[in-house]
Amino acid sequence: MPVIEMLSKTGEPQRIGKLELTPMNQVLKIQFPGDHGGLIWNRPKAVVVRSDDGQEQILPVTDVTRVAIWAMLAGGILGAIIMGLTFRRRQPETEE
Repeated sequence: MPVIEMLSKTGEPQRIGKLELTPMNQVLKIQFPGDHGGLIWNRPKAVVVRSDDGQEQILPVTDVTRVAIWAMLAGGILGAIIMGLTFRRRQPETEE
């Protein structure tokens, strides 16, 4: 059994009017050694829309929460760099 596994899964198709909607998601599984548990992350990827006349369209899903988390992480790193550069102490110059 792999320790880290990336999968694409599809959900149950839902019929709404003349359309059939099928959700798709991406799964990241991390299994700890010794079968003592693990972590699973699911994130939305797309929705497949099928009409009665056979047309199929894939609509990508933007995971707004993931975008917000990455933006907060980038802001925190940028803030730490700016604070470090602003408040770093200058070493006194030594006279020779």
